[in-house]
Amino acid sequence: MPGRQNFVAPTDVGRRVSFQFELPNGFIREVVGNLEDYDRAAQTYMVRNKGGELVRVPEIRVRFGRVVA
Repeated sequence: MPGRQNFVAPTDVGRRVSFQFELPNGFIREVVGNLEDYDRAAQTYMVRNKGGELVRVPEIRVRFGRVVA
């Protein structure tokens, strides 16, 4: 997909991040929260949103990702 931009690195663990990513069924999802972990084997970011849920963001499906502040 053209226009993919991911400015979040695995070394950004502990920082606040924002992701827009595709689900396998084609829908788009967004998540904002703290980057808790990066699973290298699964190439997945683990983001804790403000509701306390742990959201898995597959790196290959990221459309846009950035460190918020």
